[in-house]
Amino acid sequence: MMQRNFSILLIIFAIAGMLYPAFGQKKGENPDIATARRARDRASVDELQKIAVGVSKEAAAKKSSDAYRWLALIQVWLCEAIESSGKEELFKKAAVDGVSAAEMAVKLEPTSSEAHQLLGDLLNQLIPHVNGGGMRYGQRANDELDKALALDPKNVNAYVSRAITYFYAPDSFGGSKTKAFEMLKKAVAIDPTEDSAHIWLAMFYLDAGKKKDARDEIALARKINPDRAFTNYVFDQVKAAK
Repeated sequence: MMQRNFSILLIIFAIAGMLYPAFGQKKGENPDIATARRARDRASVDELQKIAVGVSKEAAAKKSSDAYRWLALIQVWLCEAIESSGKEELFKKAAVDGVSAAEMAVKLEPTSSEAHQLLGDLLNQLIPHVNGGGMRYGQRANDELDKALALDPKNVNAYVSRAITYFYAPDSFGGSKTKAFEMLKKAVAIDPTEDSAHIWLAMFYLDAGKKKDARDEIALARKINPDRAFTNYVFDQVKAAK
């Protein structure tokens, strides 16, 4: 059940809710980004859809990598907000739109680590929603995430995204839970304030039966951002574990 609920979030996502340097940090960040982040935290699908419409028009007008990366990130956050509702077609549309935006960002700026990382995230979001998704997009998603890390070895979000693919992929397709933990530990070492890394560590520890470690990690995530719906959902899972 946990795998079904979370493996398609690459929040991120990371899936979904990660910080991208091109869009500023939380302190003093652009007001539009702050508004979208709050909508993600509340899992407000309607609000994020409205934001996506405006950002899509802006990207089409500017035709810049920054604009398309911002649009891709909004779609990542929209996927996170939609996930709990179980609206599969809506989720698939957000993922497809996000992939298109990230592909444009990569095309316009091939050396952007963030663009490759977003594309890898969104391809992974799409996998469970298309026939043969793993065969069609799995290796491409991994290649994009590996490219993101090659371009920027300090890209915290790429470590988190790659950890998720390592954790959920079968061993025969390159999966490795050991490497998944290693990737998340690297992410935390680079930026201890990245809540997504702590969220996924909590889930991985819970899956491994290490409940105390899971509680510690989700507590750190809640301290960083107590309002994020995804964090509080995972907290409930950890708390309910026997």
